[in-house]
Amino acid sequence: MIFEGVKLMVVGMTTVMLFLVLMILFINLVSFLTRGSAAQEVEAIAKERALQAAIRKKAKEVTSGDADEDIAVIAAAVAAYERERFSQA
Repeated sequence: MIFEGVKLMVVGMTTVMLFLVLMILFINLVSFLTRGSAAQEVEAIAKERALQAAIRKKAKEVTSGDADEDIAVIAAAVAAYERERFSQA
């Protein structure tokens, strides 16, 4: 009875080990076959990140220069609103 249990354990462990080895082999095969498209995707991602960084840098330059103008426009709008509101009262 113990021998049959050990035999069943060995068969089960061997089956699992073979399954895992085959799975690793197939994953490596797929990795080998798709390395070209993976390299293209990595290159596209790098280009996109560089483009986004350039856009952010440009936006930061434009925003820092326009911030004073925006503040002046808002202050003028508030002053006009208060002037209109208090002149009617």
